Amino acid sequence: MRPYALVLGAALIGGMAFAPAAAEEPIGRPVDLALILLTDVSSSMDDREYAMVKDGYKAAFADPEVLKAILANSKGVAVTYVEFSGKEEFVVVKGWDVLTNDATARAFGDAVAIAPRSSSGNTALAPSIRRAVQMLDIEALASSRRVIDVASDHPHDGGRAAGVRDMAVAAGITINALPIIDHRQMKAYDGHLTYATQQWGNEDPVTFYRNHVIGGPGSFLVEVHDYAAFGEALKRKLLRELISSPGPETASGQLAATD
Repeated sequence: MRPYALVLGAALIGGMAFAPAAAEEPIGRPVDLALILLTDVSSSMDDREYAMVKDGYKAAFADPEVLKAILANSKGVAVTYVEFSGKEEFVVVKGWDVLTNDATARAFGDAVAIAPRSSSGNTALAPSIRRAVQMLDIEALASSRRVIDVASDHPHDGGRAAGVRDMAVAAGITINALPIIDHRQMKAYDGHLTYATQQWGNEDPVTFYRNHVIGGPGSFLVEVHDYAAFGEALKRKLLRELISSPGPETASGQLAATD
């Protein structure tokens, strides 16, 4: 048994253990990068916003710069798109697909875009990250870079995600994030509209994702302040994840500067 498998097993003792989620095709060979696109589709995201997220995935996997970055990985990039909301609502929508050329990348983005919404419940962030970690516990990925990308508008979870993040980092997995910042519209006294970002205690959503969600070699986050800009933010994130080696780290394993 591999060392990181021991870590995963120990971490699940006394907690809620899930059977690994099934993907369409198992990964039977080494790849340069194994990437899980873990996307929150809880009820806080309406149908219009969900459509913009799906359009963003399609556009990103057809973008010339992203396609070029995928081709730079000689062994290919294994990718899967997963939707989550409530504790029992974790669905592998597409993947694992091994992307090795323009056609396979575009086909992946197209398939993600046309897939129906899998759920719209509450937001079980920590359990969903835990299940994504289990999906990466595959023998063929022992020498691959393994990354979970969390896209969510969940502003806080009381710190529960931090323990799962630490388990993932101990297993050699990197977690990056695309926090979607919820700006609530408010009317000021002078009649102009202003926007307020939801905040829990002393942490705003960006601080929450930085302190409790991202971690591991080269980890980073890219803020999304408008659903219409999701695709561009996803592209920027993918270009950083598709490089062959992580960027400079701070002592905590996170990039010193985030977008």
